[in-house]
Amino acid sequence: ADTAAETTDDGLTKLSVQLSWLPQGEFMGYYVAQAKGYYEDEGLDVEILPGSSDVSPAEQVENGVVQLGNGFYTDILSYREAGYDLVNVAQWYQDSPLYLVSKKSAGINTPADLKGKRIGSWFGGQQYEIYALLGKYGIDRDNDVEWVQQDFTMDAFYNDQLDAASAMSYNEYHLVLDNGYAPEDLNVINMNDEDVNMYEDCLFVKRDWAEANADTLTKFIRATVKGWRDACADTEEAGNICWEAGQSVSLQHQLDMCAEAAKAVCPDDIGPEKIGWIDPEEAQKTIDLGCEYTLLNEKVDYTESVDTSYWEAATAEE
Repeated sequence: ADTAAETTDDGLTKLSVQLSWLPQGEFMGYYVAQAKGYYEDEGLDVEILPGSSDVSPAEQVENGVVQLGNGFYTDILSYREAGYDLVNVAQWYQDSPLYLVSKKSAGINTPADLKGKRIGSWFGGQQYEIYALLGKYGIDRDNDVEWVQQDFTMDAFYNDQLDAASAMSYNEYHLVLDNGYAPEDLNVINMNDEDVNMYEDCLFVKRDWAEANADTLTKFIRATVKGWRDACADTEEAGNICWEAGQSVSLQHQLDMCAEAAKAVCPDDIGPEKIGWIDPEEAQKTIDLGCEYTLLNEKVDYTESVDTSYWEAATAEE
């Protein structure tokens, strides 16, 4: 694809970023940066493209349809094995938002209790953390559990068609609470608490495009980091901005989503100054777990799939 940047009549550099799903609080940093003019301040004209189940951000970036993508680091790793030279340049989600949620009546009080149970997964990449969880407790994922293909609702959970459902802390878990369940009615397995968490949402690009447009990429990251910091500092404002960007869910659910997303993007042990930072140990852990649990065929060094130089340049003047 052509690596030359286009410009508008006003002299702004045109960029497009492909998200993995509909406008929602999961991506609040981008929407807040756009709403507050941070991209324009950097001389950028940014188009934020919502995703769907039929759109692959990695394919969009690889084919030159867009310059930037938002997706799971695990996805980037698997596409790299397929020959795509994609690199993670800013890691937004420091903690994994993936939960396994069950009703108290299912008797899943610890991960060891998953043996013999029906586990729901979307099988879009999130299953690898569950594989690692089962492996940690000596549960054979092929013989000791029954897998249920989960759709993008929680109906199978409500209807007792599975015992433990996949749920993002910022989305499906709150849908369950909105449906009348109280936290004390539920058991929740948190991947971070079990130390099987893998890196999820990140900003990625093609390596050759990044090298040819280093200044533009640095500006984009700087503006987006500002957007994430504002969003995490004022999740109510962020929720309203995301809802205005596209009413894919109710305003209240957007507000709840932003409040929860902030906890994963800016956990207490990270702080706002490190939003977008790529932790070498966590990146390598994602690769090591991915290799052990069928995501990857080869254990490689994390430095092959990340480039921190643009984030470092974007945050250097602070």
